[in-house]
Amino acid sequence: MSRRARLIAVVVAALVVLSGCRVDIKLEVDADDDGTGTIAVTVDLDNRAVALVPGLAEDLRLDDLLSSGWAVEGPTQINNGGLRVLLTYDFESPAEANAALAQINGPNGPLLAPSLKRTVSGREVATTFDATLQFVGGIEAFSDAELSALIGRAPWATTAEKLGVDPMQSVSFTVVSRLPGEIRKTTGTSSEGGVAWSAPLDGTAQTVVLGTVDTKVDGGFWKTTSSIAGVVFGGWLIVMGVVILLVMYARRRRGVAAPIRRSSERRTPRS
Repeated sequence: MSRRARLIAVVVAALVVLSGCRVDIKLEVDADDDGTGTIAVTVDLDNRAVALVPGLAEDLRLDDLLSSGWAVEGPTQINNGGLRVLLTYDFESPAEANAALAQINGPNGPLLAPSLKRTVSGREVATTFDATLQFVGGIEAFSDAELSALIGRAPWATTAEKLGVDPMQSVSFTVVSRLPGEIRKTTGTSSEGGVAWSAPLDGTAQTVVLGTVDTKVDGGFWKTTSSIAGVVFGGWLIVMGVVILLVMYARRRRGVAAPIRRSSERRTPRS
């Protein structure tokens, strides 16, 4: 974890402990059947955090994320004075997505060993997303080995014990994933907005498993073949329609007969 990232973690943890502030983090992982997709991280701070640090919005430094390919929107005001920061990353392959996911937090979580995979077999595309959600060591998840070696145990942990508060009750971390195709396996809760998981606040682990299968392959052999067949069949229908119209027209012309002429002389009956 970079020095700047550690500094942000210290500020967030201190705000949670000292002011009872609320910090909600939501991670969204969206993938298409061609392997591309978007990662979005939404961080919401309530108005108490903003009131405690008036210059928080101006003091946030996200240059490291910008240089790594992330797009940053905000901070913007929400919920009567709260702040929201939205981070997005557009990836071109599962490997690139995994590299971006690894930048979200350090080794103590809450997102551990994230892995997005895509496998193509004939007409089927299988996509999986696996991870573990865990705050390793509770509030210590906001620290890392390098920071602990410098200052020892995280100071906000000692402060929380003296105050008799549980800072983890003021933090939430939610993961939502939307993968292409039909869901074949999952450990999350499915809804119209995707499949969701929440990191346990007691330090235990939540397994994230999502697997889907899609039978549509963009740019694949079967799609190309079906497209060609569709064009050929459509052209055949047009040609046959023209031929049928010509035949009907020709038959109609031949069916127009000369009028029947009746003799003006009456036939004399035979004696």
